[in-house]
Amino acid sequence: MHSFLLSLVLSKLLTSPPVSSAVPPPPAAAVTLASALAQLGPRAPGTAAHTAALALLRGAMVRAGLTGVTEIPALGRVPTRSLTGVLPGATRDEIVLSAHYDTVPRSPGADDDASGCGVVLAAVADLARTPRQHTVRVFLADGEEAGDLGSRAWLAALGPAGRDRILAAVNLEMVGWRESAGPVILSFPARRGGKWALSPGWLVHALLTSGGAVGWRPAFVEAHGSLPAQLVLRATVPSFGADSDAFVAAGVPAATLSGSSPLHLDPTYHRPADTADRLDPARLDRWTTAAASAVRRLDRLAGRPLPEDQYLVAFDRVWLRRDLYWMGFLLWGFLVFRYRPRTWAGETPAERRRRQRAGLPGFVFRMLFLAAIFVAPVFSVLLYPAALLAHIPPRKPLQRGFWIVLGLGPTAILLLAIAGAAALDFVRGYALGPFVTLLLASTLAAWTVLCLRGPAEA
Repeated sequence: MHSFLLSLVLSKLLTSPPVSSAVPPPPAAAVTLASALAQLGPRAPGTAAHTAALALLRGAMVRAGLTGVTEIPALGRVPTRSLTGVLPGATRDEIVLSAHYDTVPRSPGADDDASGCGVVLAAVADLARTPRQHTVRVFLADGEEAGDLGSRAWLAALGPAGRDRILAAVNLEMVGWRESAGPVILSFPARRGGKWALSPGWLVHALLTSGGAVGWRPAFVEAHGSLPAQLVLRATVPSFGADSDAFVAAGVPAATLSGSSPLHLDPTYHRPADTADRLDPARLDRWTTAAASAVRRLDRLAGRPLPEDQYLVAFDRVWLRRDLYWMGFLLWGFLVFRYRPRTWAGETPAERRRRQRAGLPGFVFRMLFLAAIFVAPVFSVLLYPAALLAHIPPRKPLQRGFWIVLGLGPTAILLLAIAGAAALDFVRGYALGPFVTLLLASTLAAWTVLCLRGPAEA
């Protein structure tokens, strides 16, 4: 009898399902899915590889924990078939993680953008292990290489109410190549309401903060030389972009996280050499952690903060319009104090008029500088060196020439950078308006005259 009971107990133990562990399973490695996609070959819409990629991604989305996985077909000059699915949260408000799975005809697209698809789904598997306030929506776009066709069609179909439910969209693009100079946040100008719009400053701040929290802090726009690159970006219309552009154009806060930047672009971009063997598993794991961290950082927000796209990123901080106003106004205030009006006893009317004429260039420079601060706070930083040097009027001819060079230097560098970007086909137009251009040029002209006139009272 005892042996019968013992065998019965052992039988139950061996056949009953194991007790679930308190430690959730680790997320799937991003490199696994990215490599599988790349091995299908070029995935231009309408090809057999494109259809196989669609089936592969549907299965991967379900395994990552997404529900409601559906295909979103869209007709147009290039018919597209995007995919979407959700990780439900406490509310219906959404945070979107996106990437694109299509490629140009000749490239297997391991880095562009199988790597982004792999990171998105690996990050979702990680996010599924913890509760969330917002619903996380994955959107794997088709037709990105033809002009963000899939994302534009989906956003248009959502309607205003559907777009308003999206707190923010984070797009992953070209994140897997080994020799990358480091993570960057990309925000390309998108046309909205007759104006050029960029990612809002609060979203850039959130991505900087979340990346820093996991030791993967991104640069903004360019891995090296971020500030000049930002000014070039705001002065021009780039010839390239990403799916985040479609979100920004539709009024949804969005930005792209990437391992490529304009001057540090993957050398196999859109080439047959963009193969799976170039993917770096360790780098993709870091991107997975960073993407999940970004969503968790955004998930703490109750709603969209006030939009603000007039900002600069420097010294690991987002300097908003109000910060730029204050910095410029302080410089202007010191200039006004430095050249405050003075009177001398016994001064004749002729001497007073002479002094006023001599001080006219300085007065004009200060007034134009003040106007530039409030009209174009971002580009007014080009005038900061001149405003600082104006506190020390040049006395000798050689010093005057040196002061002029230093004051004009930032603008000259910007113009050279714009010319270089145009020569490299990075630019297809110019976003800097004629009024701002004229204001900056007039201010610098007044600065040059001020230097040539020497240390006269202004």
